[in-house]
Amino acid sequence: MAGEGHSRMTVRCRADRGCGAAALMRDGTLTVVLTFLFAATATGDGNMGTGLKDSPHDFSRKQAITVGLCTFCHTPHRAGTTRLLWNHKLPAGTYSWKDVTETSGGTAYPTIKPEWGGPTKFCLSCHDGTVAIGDIYWWSGQAPAAPLNSDRAPDVVGDAIAMPGNHPVAMPYPYDRVPSTYNGVTTGSRVRVDTYKPRPELEGIPLYTDPGNGSVRAGGTVGRAGLECSSCHDVHNGPTVQDGDLLRGKGDGLCNKCHIR
Repeated sequence: MAGEGHSRMTVRCRADRGCGAAALMRDGTLTVVLTFLFAATATGDGNMGTGLKDSPHDFSRKQAITVGLCTFCHTPHRAGTTRLLWNHKLPAGTYSWKDVTETSGGTAYPTIKPEWGGPTKFCLSCHDGTVAIGDIYWWSGQAPAAPLNSDRAPDVVGDAIAMPGNHPVAMPYPYDRVPSTYNGVTTGSRVRVDTYKPRPELEGIPLYTDPGNGSVRAGGTVGRAGLECSSCHDVHNGPTVQDGDLLRGKGDGLCNKCHIR
């Protein structure tokens, strides 16, 4: 993201030159400072994420007992899956959109099966409306007798296994403007690939690769790239976040990181 490279810059005064604009100009520093300030204003990174603590995914202060920041998603022992050391119960259902079958470009809407390896499956374990936030496998050396927190996630995107009305995820993306096959779905024949950014990763939107065996990995690949929930949301509230909903951009600015309209 523009400006990130200068975010830790410290301007030091020199005894022989002072801190005035002229001194900074002589050192070539003023240009860099002004560039940073312009980038910060243009990208809105004054509101960027500051980490998990006190973010929407910090549940540590919402319990009658003391728990850590990571507990509701990860555990070093007795996790439900070795991948991500995932501590949250995963639903067993298959997700689909049901109200539509394909996009206007002819790309079929996907199904998200329990064995799918993309990060969306893990997001849905809280946000499909069926599993409590604190319904975890392991805490404090034992399996909890009941969920540590019985609340449902406030931002429910699904109705159990139905996903109508939501942006498609676990879905192919035309990386480098080449049709992709991802999660068993291929970019539709009527999709105008020229209306997509070739590499949204350059604008802070991570994509993923499905080699065809379900072992999804980070990073886009020509012909095998796809989009997941975490392409638009940073669950850890990292420095790409510009919105209170853990979004990697604001309003149309987020959409325009992938789409050209």
